[in-house]
Amino acid sequence: MSEQLLKEMDHTVTVTMSGDGMVDTVGKIFNMMRKQVFQDINKPIIQMDTQEVYFDKVDVTEKKEAFLFIFMPRVRRYYTVTARIVLKVKYLDVQEEDK
Repeated sequence: MSEQLLKEMDHTVTVTMSGDGMVDTVGKIFNMMRKQVFQDINKPIIQMDTQEVYFDKVDVTEKKEAFLFIFMPRVRRYYTVTARIVLKVKYLDVQEEDK
């Protein structure tokens, strides 16, 4: 007799990442989020849908840089973002068989 293996659940992930720009940092957050979901669920994941995204903490650090300490000074910004992401995850509920 066969049974339905496809299950669905809501899952919340909190990720903190840093980067040179806000777009770069957000990209890193979503890459890390995917890895974290695979570790947390530990089942074959079929689909992940992002339901909600919250930036709980955003830190911007500015640093002055200059070529040879004198020429072409510029200010670089580094972002550190803590994001809370709520997902709807569809996965297969398969069990390991004992041999």
